[in-house]
Amino acid sequence: MLIVSDIGFLGDTDRLFSTLASRHAAGLVVTSALPDDDSLNAVRAGAAHYKVPLLASNRTLHQWKTNLAGLVTEMSAAAVHQHVARLSSLFDQLRAPAADMVQSIADLLSRELAAEVVIGSRGEILAAAPATAPIALASVLTNPDRRQLTTPAGLFARVESIGDSEQFLAVALKDPFGHSERALVVHAANALALALAPSGRIGEPDFRQALTEIRLSVFQLLMTGHVTDAQRVMAGVSPGLLDSEEARVFIINCGSAHRDRVLAEVEKDLGDTALPVRCPAYPEHIISIVPVNSGHDPEQDIGRLLTTFDGARVSVGGSSRYPMANVGAAYSEALEALGRTEYRAEKMIVNRTKVLGLADILPADLARAWASRVLDPVLTATGGMQILSSVAMALEFKTTKASRIIRIHRNTLQRRVAKVFADLGFVPERTLDRIVVSLAIQIVATHGADPSPYRQVSLDDVLGVAPVRAWAEKFLRPLATDSRDLLQTVRAWVLAEFDSDAAGSRLQVSDRTVRWRVQAAETLMERDLITIWPPIDEDPGEQRLSGIRPLTVALYVTTPLGGARPPLTDPAAPPAQQR
Repeated sequence: MLIVSDIGFLGDTDRLFSTLASRHAAGLVVTSALPDDDSLNAVRAGAAHYKVPLLASNRTLHQWKTNLAGLVTEMSAAAVHQHVARLSSLFDQLRAPAADMVQSIADLLSRELAAEVVIGSRGEILAAAPATAPIALASVLTNPDRRQLTTPAGLFARVESIGDSEQFLAVALKDPFGHSERALVVHAANALALALAPSGRIGEPDFRQALTEIRLSVFQLLMTGHVTDAQRVMAGVSPGLLDSEEARVFIINCGSAHRDRVLAEVEKDLGDTALPVRCPAYPEHIISIVPVNSGHDPEQDIGRLLTTFDGARVSVGGSSRYPMANVGAAYSEALEALGRTEYRAEKMIVNRTKVLGLADILPADLARAWASRVLDPVLTATGGMQILSSVAMALEFKTTKASRIIRIHRNTLQRRVAKVFADLGFVPERTLDRIVVSLAIQIVATHGADPSPYRQVSLDDVLGVAPVRAWAEKFLRPLATDSRDLLQTVRAWVLAEFDSDAAGSRLQVSDRTVRWRVQAAETLMERDLITIWPPIDEDPGEQRLSGIRPLTVALYVTTPLGGARPPLTDPAAPPAQQR
């Protein structure tokens, strides 16, 4: 959505609307515009020609930036949740079919969309909702071959064929169809094809596709902390599955095995005790969320995959138990465990107890005060923690991957990251700034926020305690005891802000040598530092922070007094201590 305060900024409106239409923009908002403004009328004409929604708003640009744009985002999220709930209701019709499933689906569409619905065949009406719908859709029923039309009464009608037959589904709304409404009608037509087919059964492709979409939507709800919504949707598919207080996450890297074959084995072995999905970000991954059940051990079942697909380089990473609201953190832990299989002979690494990260070993009171002060401009805004959670995902997994995992458009997520960084006073393109912001978000997620975040606590105060120093020395020990001078190389690489060429100049070695030594450090530390894993890098300039964040902090903590420390920005520090 583009929001402008002055129509004069738009320039060539024809080119603008052509671009907005081709990029599927949500629309154009013109603020402080008068309804009879001649220039606004010209903009209206362009919007109508390219079918781009236009809103002339009497609210100021500042109001849109500080409040209204956020409300639009929340409304969009609510619409997604409603769409998932509608799909779940439709799935219920297949899961527990009524005596007349065809009429039940017509009733569901009419109720959910406030629509006129007719299910028919040539010269025959099979179901209608409400009962007067055939009258309202009379003009449609006389010519069901037209996919879209407007009735004499001004209703917007859409017709979908049911399977390969001459049967059809006709739906009419008072307002034009949006993406969610169109999708629900298409899925309903698929469901009707099953209901009307003589041999319709649960294993049919349309049913499987509906189940796949619902599972993925539930996974994405859990990844963004919407546990209640996920439980409500899943109740119609697998009652009681998500009622557990805790869950574990297992990630299967299918290697050279076909992902659908591996998924079939996971479904067969785990049955109704898990939520398996094809990872939307990594095409070789299957993610399985397993609610904790004292009577079931998922490790043995998932471990059988290594034998079943012996020779296909299948590997598994598993998390420890996490509260259902923290599935996102469990996913991160499982991905870390899977990454370690790249450096070991064992191909299944599962954490049975929580692996303590950097945020866990920091002094809670000091860390909470520091992080809350750093994040205060966003934390105190409406939906602040939810915004920070999505930003943390983008920092942890790269924007493109994160957008697919939590189902937010990449550009939307990128803009959200840029806005949050600007509000906090950081630069999103600077990796060291990304490290500081991600650490602050992790601290608040782990220890909570400080209700009065104005204490004069600096990052030095948080990191300058004995337990953190002991952790840092242990973290760097594999490098310190290596004869290849890896610690000095890695330190120079971090001080050069991860520029291997600049680090090589400082050490008087080649760029290739620096990269080789950093990759050697990866193997010793069993962490991804410079190697892109998986190997496709779709976000140039972005690095996954799970390896370089603890490395940078450990180097910061262990730098001798007066030595050159990684220049981490600390806006929460008193002026005299700021770097």
